[in-house]
Amino acid sequence: MKNLIERNRSVPFIIFYTTLSIAINYCGSLLAETIVFPLYLDSLLSISVVAICGLVPGIICALGSNFLLSLFTRSTYLFSICHIMTVTFAWLVFSRHNKKSDSKYTLDCFLWAGFWAAISNGIVGNMIAELVFAGNTGRPSANIVVQGIYGAIQNLSIANNFGGVLENIADKTLSACLSYEMYRLASLTVFTGKNKRERNF
Repeated sequence: MKNLIERNRSVPFIIFYTTLSIAINYCGSLLAETIVFPLYLDSLLSISVVAICGLVPGIICALGSNFLLSLFTRSTYLFSICHIMTVTFAWLVFSRHNKKSDSKYTLDCFLWAGFWAAISNGIVGNMIAELVFAGNTGRPSANIVVQGIYGAIQNLSIANNFGGVLENIADKTLSACLSYEMYRLASLTVFTGKNKRERNF
């Protein structure tokens, strides 16, 4: 099934939903930092943007989210690579589904998108943190798990890589589930509206 907006051709909705997702991604990250929660929460709806609106809005969401985080938090623009990888892997998973079926995306699609995003983000994000920031992401909440593992094994490189992957798997699983619920809600809204219009003709 192609993304919902290709069926609906609603540019205002694309703008609205992409902007909303950027705002929620930013607020999620800010919340995680405020309460020192050991997840990133900076791509909560990014996968849903790809599923609902397509790859280009997904990339805009990724770049927009990272721009705000770089501007107002301790994050850096270098991590925009991770955001772009998240939406790119989501698009690849959804594209593969489209080639095999014309049905709606399932929760499995979103979980696979989250899984590949987690692995890629864990590897690339850890490389950025280790090579550029000496193993420090600049986000105290995200460093908690790494610090805990380091306390046990006394090896910063292993702690950074293993902890980063674990955090990303948990973070992207949460993002995938939330994105799926938003996609399911959008599916109901889009097709309900479409059916109403068809009945009026």
